[in-house]
Amino acid sequence: MEMLMALPAVQEGFNILNMFRLYAVVDGVVTFMGFFDNLTMVLLLITFFVTIVLSAERIWYIYRKSSFNHNKVLADIQAYLESGDIEGAISYLSRVDHPLHNTLKAGLENIHLPLDQIYDMMDSVMTFERFKLLRFTSALGTIIAVAPLLGLFGTVDGLIDAFHQIAVSGTGGAEVVGKGISTALVTTWWGLIIAMISITVYNYVTNTAERIIATVDVAARRLLIMINQLQHAE
Repeated sequence: MEMLMALPAVQEGFNILNMFRLYAVVDGVVTFMGFFDNLTMVLLLITFFVTIVLSAERIWYIYRKSSFNHNKVLADIQAYLESGDIEGAISYLSRVDHPLHNTLKAGLENIHLPLDQIYDMMDSVMTFERFKLLRFTSALGTIIAVAPLLGLFGTVDGLIDAFHQIAVSGTGGAEVVGKGISTALVTTWWGLIIAMISITVYNYVTNTAERIIATVDVAARRLLIMINQLQHAE
């Protein structure tokens, strides 16, 4: 408990502004617009909002696509095939826009072809579905690489300005360089935060997308076995 009370955040009281390094605004050291009086901070702000929008869209999209039961879908299709109702199976799959349903539908729509060609048709659909699942991940990957560098650039630019102020004033000290250095280091902080958000979302989306496609591929191969059994039964 004594160690906990020794923490500055506990001693001074928690302030949400401290999480975003905006306490300098409250203290009057830096004006709020001072954080955005250079191109680097403006670009970081734009990058941050782009990251939030892309992340929210991808998480919502991939979450909806990750919820499915391929065993139930295959069992329903098998019931249609055993009754000889191929059109009914295609109609059943057409009700839902999902990588699994779209892939299996492509196989049933080309059921008259040899098995290897049926799989090729389904594989082409899986490739397209993988593209849809991974859409915007290249943008997130770019942000992962660029955001820290942009933050570092802002810090270097701020330090250059701070030392320039020393040269102009002819004196040093915290009064001269404190504001410039405080503002400059915030750019690196924001760049790292943006990159951490982006890489977390990127890994979640790519890993979930690969899991979905792998499951769809297994389902496609099981459908081929059903079709092969149906062809031999005839």
